[in-house]
Amino acid sequence: MNRRTTRRGLAAVSAVVVGSVLLAGCTEDVPQPQAGEPFDGPVLTEEQETKVLSAVSSTVQKADKKLDPAALKSRVTGPALEVRASQLDVAKSRDDSSLVTEIPDESQQLVIPTTSTWPRTSYSITVPTEDLETPRLVAFEQDSARAAYKMWSWVQLLPGVVMPAFADAGIGSEAVASDDDSLAATPADALNQYADVVTLGSEESSFAKGFDLPEEDLAARVQGDAKNVRSTPGFEDADGEFEAKFSARKDDIRSVRTADGGALVMGALDGRTTLTVEEEGEVPPFTETQKALLGDAGLTNELEVEYTDMVALYVPAKDSDEKIRPLGYSHVATAASN
Repeated sequence: MNRRTTRRGLAAVSAVVVGSVLLAGCTEDVPQPQAGEPFDGPVLTEEQETKVLSAVSSTVQKADKKLDPAALKSRVTGPALEVRASQLDVAKSRDDSSLVTEIPDESQQLVIPTTSTWPRTSYSITVPTEDLETPRLVAFEQDSARAAYKMWSWVQLLPGVVMPAFADAGIGSEAVASDDDSLAATPADALNQYADVVTLGSEESSFAKGFDLPEEDLAARVQGDAKNVRSTPGFEDADGEFEAKFSARKDDIRSVRTADGGALVMGALDGRTTLTVEEEGEVPPFTETQKALLGDAGLTNELEVEYTDMVALYVPAKDSDEKIRPLGYSHVATAASN
């Protein structure tokens, strides 16, 4: 979601609400399993997490202040880097940073991994934003034992969402593979199915029956936008056609076990919408972001917009009566052409 920014980023967290702050600080201090010894506890300490959260926050703040995407790379990666860099480019083009996502600097819950290998991912649920938007769920990743932790993804949680329970940060939570079959659907399958629901809507997708879809999730957003475009005055008279297609990235999946045996699954969807009208017609950009992404390009009878959507799902255990539940999303246009 395109939201207002603040210069606070993910910063220093002297007052964390639940237990510890997020992620490792100095990587030299990360606990290492000893050969021949089992290692099944959390891999990070509160002090380490505090240091890394402060470091990530400082980097994001500096990049925001300069509107410099290159300044993000030392502490932001994956789909988070792609989206944040695009937001900063748009902000620089508009001379207005109001559409850069705000990510609060305090955590109210931490999910700490027990993974003894790399890459490893940890998660934080932030407090609400200053203007009372819902909390963000943020994922951080470390690629290797000596690498710095980086922000990998974030989503804005849905209003009224009920988050699954996790093991205490002092115990740690198990990472879940993308092909784990102990769930109602593997994380990879769950994301592929959700992409189909986002593309086709709850009435047309054959996978919709496996989801408990709230009123304000990404599927509702995309289908609502499509309905608005198709109902625009003159759309039919201009032989208008609007198509949307979303697909899950197979390599951008991170999952962690919940207390009930299910999993929190975070991933990225590639989205593309195409609006075409009669040959002599013109399609203007619909949003300030689309306008900035198009730049000085002249109008034609087609507008194509690409999205990088970060999503979070709760996938229940295989023997559960529950359905897959969307928890939050970030819907950001990252390219446009005509």
